[in-house]
Amino acid sequence: MRILVTGANGFIGKRLVKKLVENDNSVIALTHSPASFPNVEVVQGDLTYAGGLKGLKRKHFDAVFHLAAVLDESSPDLWEVNVNGTRNLLDFCTNRKIDRFVFLSSVGVLGGSEEPLNEEMPYSPETKYERSKAEAERLVMRYRLRENMDYTIFRSTIALGPNEFWNEIFQAALNQYPIIGDGKNDFHLVYVDDLVEALASAFVPKARNEIYHIAGPECKTYLETYKEICDALGTELPDRQIPVSLAKSRAFLHEFVSTLKGEAPRLTLMRSSVERLIRNRRVDTTRAEKDFGFSPEFNVAQGVEKTAEELGYG
Repeated sequence: MRILVTGANGFIGKRLVKKLVENDNSVIALTHSPASFPNVEVVQGDLTYAGGLKGLKRKHFDAVFHLAAVLDESSPDLWEVNVNGTRNLLDFCTNRKIDRFVFLSSVGVLGGSEEPLNEEMPYSPETKYERSKAEAERLVMRYRLRENMDYTIFRSTIALGPNEFWNEIFQAALNQYPIIGDGKNDFHLVYVDDLVEALASAFVPKARNEIYHIAGPECKTYLETYKEICDALGTELPDRQIPVSLAKSRAFLHEFVSTLKGEAPRLTLMRSSVERLIRNRRVDTTRAEKDFGFSPEFNVAQGVEKTAEELGYG
């Protein structure tokens, strides 16, 4: 199969491209900046306007994995990429006989809940990023009705793995950053390789026009997860806690000062990141388990240890 992957140069995209090639697919990688991959055709483009996809006009592909997204809540490009970029890509795919449009979304579109989040729950996004992902999902499903373009949507929890976001969190743990709140909220993660395995299962027959929740094999609390990180780094769990209100105030101040300086705020110090840490979120993956045998390999301790190793700690 010939597959187009957007966001191919990102944290998840790079691993998915490698996996698809290993599975004997022919891959076209759409990237915003120059990149190269073994045995992959790279096309540079921009999803935010129709002309930005002109490099794909003469390219044939049977399916699309749409991973490109902006996570930074302070970025003026967030809505342009996550929503308008999705619309532009869907428009481009119209009448091209695409077998499947696979979209990587977030369980954040459902907000937080005391109950395990399943695919039937209503939208309840709380942050700009989550609202953009919810709107992009609606677009994907509307195009199925309007253009007869089949889809598969994967809603992932926060992906654990060796990237800058987790490097900052590990550094914060080494610096004894205090626990926010009581730390008792469910904090469900998925290791990046398990997420990629799930994405690569998109073409099983049952996955056509379905939504799937993807998460790790266990759900620990925020406090338990922080403890796993400290154990992997060989440091003590901080014995200090700060109120949620104080953490949010600090985050607001950081964003405000960054704006005055004309700088982008650090992702891990933003209010949206505080919300992700303290929100209660446990995910039900039953549908993925039944339809394509989703069985994640990495529990939290294993994922944290592998991440620490790949980031050069230890």
